Amino acid sequence: MILYGMKIDSDIEFSLSLPSDSEYKETITLSQNIPQTLKESLTCGTYLHTTHEHKVYLYSNQEISKTLQNNQPFCYEADGLVRFYWYHNDKTIYYEILDASIDVFSFWFVHPFFSLFLSIEEYFVLLHGSAVEINGKSILFLAPYKSGKSTLTNYIVKQGHKLITDDILPTFIKNNQIYYAPSHPYSRPFRETKTLGILEDNYKITFDTIDTIYLLQNYDNTTKTTITPIKGLEKFKLTRKNSLIYTLPHIRIKHEKYLGILLNSIDFFVIKRPWGEKYLHDTYKAIKKHLSI
Repeated sequence: MILYGMKIDSDIEFSLSLPSDSEYKETITLSQNIPQTLKESLTCGTYLHTTHEHKVYLYSNQEISKTLQNNQPFCYEADGLVRFYWYHNDKTIYYEILDASIDVFSFWFVHPFFSLFLSIEEYFVLLHGSAVEINGKSILFLAPYKSGKSTLTNYIVKQGHKLITDDILPTFIKNNQIYYAPSHPYSRPFRETKTLGILEDNYKITFDTIDTIYLLQNYDNTTKTTITPIKGLEKFKLTRKNSLIYTLPHIRIKHEKYLGILLNSIDFFVIKRPWGEKYLHDTYKAIKKHLSI
């Protein structure tokens, strides 16, 4: 199966419809055969956050704020449900199911865990946004949490356009250009908890470049949808505020340097729009018109 631009060779069968023919960067092995020495080497723990009603911890053999060492051990734990173990710079992830069904295990691997793993291991710089392909152009939407970017993305996909990602976009530099890898073919327009959501048939399967970035800003229903270009420092501030996923030190530093490259190479616009589902079509029409200019 292909997930976030990586091929997963797994000894457990996922209860998901993930593509097997998408383009991928490298292969990761997922195994339940955890080396005992890996478990024994974990001496430090850090609380990361609480998500989907469970506390999440990251364990290692040194403080997370320090420079990572080759073969440094890690363990990601969703308290009471699952644990994922790995060595830094190694391509095998080990799992331990504590108290979780295959559906719950699948959700935690695909959504909360694997994106963090890809960031720590620096396979990609991950942006918190949703993305679609409209008339051959790859469009990335950025916005604060619960501001409607997934709902807008789902609406656009329902109009016949390809889904690229619903929530997290893996990006990387190739030939001095910013490329992305599609995430997975699921969308959650209303952010149901503990589920990847709706399986979409029309889904991007190849790496490509980002053409345009839109930052969504919601206003009341008296506001007319407008699209305005943003340049300079303001563009960096808005993108940094709305795209940073993880705050571990080595990830944050690289992310901010990367944003400078990203924003110097891609057109960036702010969309001011009325808030509410009944205005989605107006926003969609405004975007299509803007892209055709």
